[in-house]
Amino acid sequence: MKNDASFNRRGFLGTVGAGLLGLTGWLAGCSKRGEKAGKKELDSRFTYDVSQFEHTDPALLLYREATPIPAGLDAPKCLAVGPDNSIYIGGDRSVRRLDPAGQVLSTIVLAAKPLALSATEARLCVAFKNHLEILDATGKPLAVGEPLGDKAWLTGVADAGDTIFLADAGVREIIRCDANGKVLARFGRPGDGNPGFVIPSPYFHVVLGGDGLLWANNPGRHQIEAYTADGKFELGWGTPSMAVEGFCGCCNPVYFARRPDGKFVTSEKGLNRIKIYDAKGKFEGVVAGPETLVKDLDLAKKACADCQVGFGFDVACDSSGRVLALDPATKTVRVFTPKAA
Repeated sequence: MKNDASFNRRGFLGTVGAGLLGLTGWLAGCSKRGEKAGKKELDSRFTYDVSQFEHTDPALLLYREATPIPAGLDAPKCLAVGPDNSIYIGGDRSVRRLDPAGQVLSTIVLAAKPLALSATEARLCVAFKNHLEILDATGKPLAVGEPLGDKAWLTGVADAGDTIFLADAGVREIIRCDANGKVLARFGRPGDGNPGFVIPSPYFHVVLGGDGLLWANNPGRHQIEAYTADGKFELGWGTPSMAVEGFCGCCNPVYFARRPDGKFVTSEKGLNRIKIYDAKGKFEGVVAGPETLVKDLDLAKKACADCQVGFGFDVACDSSGRVLALDPATKTVRVFTPKAA
């Protein structure tokens, strides 16, 4: 497939500049929200009013929220949906498996906090900060990947069967492993046609597409990009913008998933938004906007390890058309169903 995107120095600086403008806006928005919570407002010369972006046009809302599912964890971190629509929630030092209605089927105890999950019929891949573990459906260990070093910070995993891909936000690369977690190759650094990953915060995700490509977010470039299995860059889509069609802030989207029909579900931090794009990256509508996702600002702040960075909602899709979003503030899986077939 022909590379239809160019990445020169001027274009990169433009992208980063727009991203910084978005970040400034989000921080200013936080300052105005802080005033509502009883904090002193910043001098108006240093604020940027984002209130117009905090409310979603009802005509753009394609989903309605259903009853949330309790995560049952003190610090839920990652989310996945299995081929049978089972819901996997990782956090604390465990993975909980729930049926589609939210009833607990099993709990797998782990030695450390999981940061990313991928569930298939055959196994569960669990990414920790610097290594991968592969389990069967009951939680029995099948394999442990090799240690990846102190600089590693795994934040995404995608299981292709004979190959497992890991998103390493620490070294800003994608790692290709064999079925047992042995490292085969790394790719994603600038050069040889690859734009390079810009990862300002530990949000780096990978998803396998039915098109045979590996998709990854490049949050510092406000892009979602496609790669071949051997690491060749194919294409990217997305634009930096505070407007609902684009991706705001310094580094978005932070999570994304693909529906069974190939459409993309994206999740942004800062100005929290979950949106729908078609298979070619054209904006279609909104799953949930800031006014729905973050209703209790104090609760959200408690859930945020560094609120100058903000947190995002990990997202997953099931075969029934639902969008699931892991909410670290309310410690629930938020459930969104399509308004129309």
